[in-house]
Amino acid sequence: MQKSLLFCCLFLLFHFGSNAQDSLITRALDSITIKASRISEKLTEVPFAISSLGKSQLQLGQPQLTINDALDQIPGVFALNATNFAQDLRVSIRGFGARSSFGIRGIQIIVDGLPETTPDGQGQVDNLDIGLLERLEVLRGPSSSLYGNAAGGVLNFVTQETSSQLMTQFRAAIGSFGLQQYQLKFGQTLGKLNYIVHGNYMQMDGFRQQSAVQMGQFYAKANYQLNANSSIRFILNYSNSPKAEDPGSLTLEQVSESREQARDRNVLFNGGEEITQTRLGLIFNQKINKGNLTIKAFTTFRDFSNRLPFENGGIVQFERQFHGGGVKYTTPTTYGNIHGQFVVGSDISIQSDDRRRYNNLEGVLGDLSFEQEERFQSIGLYAIQHLLLGEKWRARVAFRADFLNLEAIDRFTANGDNSGDRTYNQVNPSIALQYLISNTSQIFTSFSTSFETPALSELSNNPTNLGGFNNELGPQKATNYEVGYRSEFTNRLFGEVALFYIQVEDEILPFELEPFPGRTFFRNAGSTNRTGIEMQLNYAFAKHWLARASYTYSDFKFNDFDRFDGNRLPGIPQHMGFVALRYQKLKGFYGSIQTRFVGELFVNNSNEVTDDAYTIVNLRLGYRFRKVGWNFSPFFGVNNLLDTAYNANIRINAFGNRFFEPGPGVHFYGGIKFGFTN
Repeated sequence: MQKSLLFCCLFLLFHFGSNAQDSLITRALDSITIKASRISEKLTEVPFAISSLGKSQLQLGQPQLTINDALDQIPGVFALNATNFAQDLRVSIRGFGARSSFGIRGIQIIVDGLPETTPDGQGQVDNLDIGLLERLEVLRGPSSSLYGNAAGGVLNFVTQETSSQLMTQFRAAIGSFGLQQYQLKFGQTLGKLNYIVHGNYMQMDGFRQQSAVQMGQFYAKANYQLNANSSIRFILNYSNSPKAEDPGSLTLEQVSESREQARDRNVLFNGGEEITQTRLGLIFNQKINKGNLTIKAFTTFRDFSNRLPFENGGIVQFERQFHGGGVKYTTPTTYGNIHGQFVVGSDISIQSDDRRRYNNLEGVLGDLSFEQEERFQSIGLYAIQHLLLGEKWRARVAFRADFLNLEAIDRFTANGDNSGDRTYNQVNPSIALQYLISNTSQIFTSFSTSFETPALSELSNNPTNLGGFNNELGPQKATNYEVGYRSEFTNRLFGEVALFYIQVEDEILPFELEPFPGRTFFRNAGSTNRTGIEMQLNYAFAKHWLARASYTYSDFKFNDFDRFDGNRLPGIPQHMGFVALRYQKLKGFYGSIQTRFVGELFVNNSNEVTDDAYTIVNLRLGYRFRKVGWNFSPFFGVNNLLDTAYNANIRINAFGNRFFEPGPGVHFYGGIKFGFTN
């Protein structure tokens, strides 16, 4: 029934679109510049599977609480956990990142040119200010030849720039479950200096018990033009979340009893977390002849405290310092009649986590049971050569060498000194070819490899409950093959299809143990094979009307893993689909209806328990008043319009069959946004 609803929506969209009158919509794809591939180029010139979303898709009428609303539109991307802010958003691209028990693993996150992902592969977007986003680029598939460790895909976020005039904008929203959100944005250009500042405050009681959240964010960006050939950018980001409660996961029977309930142990031990993070960044650009030199440096400080639902070591605290920088030089190249672009660069990053565990005495800090300093140092060297081979062929070759050093210094030696270190040296190449069938259609194919070390938090979660690293856990490696077709069929219709096959060795998977309920451990699982198809289509079928559709087929199976050979990987649905119909003008009414289908998925390695398929429908409505110097826009939204019962998060291989975190039924939000320029 749910699949039928999705495909009926697809049929209706394109049936009516084929009978629509010509519109005044002009071709816009040529103006989209992609930077996630480390080379600034048009979307139609990228020889990889890639998706791009603009400001209106990210912000207009959206709740702006999590990035899920944007990621749901993109094929090959599966996002969970939009409602549990203590666990943060979980994202997987072609299966990379699915293992994460909290936050994002195996995917490189970049914000305004600076890495948000730590060198050990951990990433969070809890400090990401959605109300400031201008564009999101998603590079789908292994990208270690570009970004090194844990690059199963790339999320590149670009924040908006300011206007030449003084701009001030305020947004306020309220909604179900006690939602309150307030945003303030202002910026202007003063001679050679332009800046933009954005603040955001949000609080919510939550759909389930023990799920309240409170957070504040601040983002400031300033650009100064030193001269005609050089500029410098400063970035300051501050986030504070003093409350993010964790309601925990439930069994299927508990979900049937009450979807709003929290797990009893999470209430008893006051499950949740508090986070404070500060980031400073600097990016310098210098034109040198026909080339361009970029130098960047950044520093990040993160204080974290988490209460888990058990006593022994149930409170985790760490202070993280994450510093780094990089240099990149881009220059045009000519080899006889062959022209191209060459990029060479280096990245360096240093991560230090001072991690402690205390006994959790029903939410009260108890005795120290674990103290360890964990360090991760990474140096990466890369080169990319892009070539135009005549009028029809393009080629790209990339190569990256990474040198990684990990160290654990055990400072809690009552049970012995378990200090240790590890060294990983990795080389990852990639090669891609693109054939231009016409000026608007291309075929592309690529081969790439990737590697992913366990994150420091995964290594320190030792099943022996001692210090040091889990010596049984190692990195996973992948080989990726991809072929795709991309076309602007008309100036109103754009589509892309990509087929891929990935072989993964030593897949990292989560599991739980009875003595530590709620604590996640990790192990390697032999090899897996992943085969998939991704499709996306954008159709501007009439003036002010746009239809967007995507579909993903994922056949991910264990190939060599104990008794689970032939089973599907848990946590990834075999079928996913998305359809949206949007009406939008610069002034007046706008609206959209979005339908997301998620197929059945398995929640454990044995494939004995499944999470049922579901369809979610969201509605967005608003009106934009625009006059010279000011604008005003009320907006309203309904999430889960059909009141579907579904699970917003899955905890893979959870002990005691506690796999499920229920999502909310139908719920609402609304607010106003107004701004001034002078």
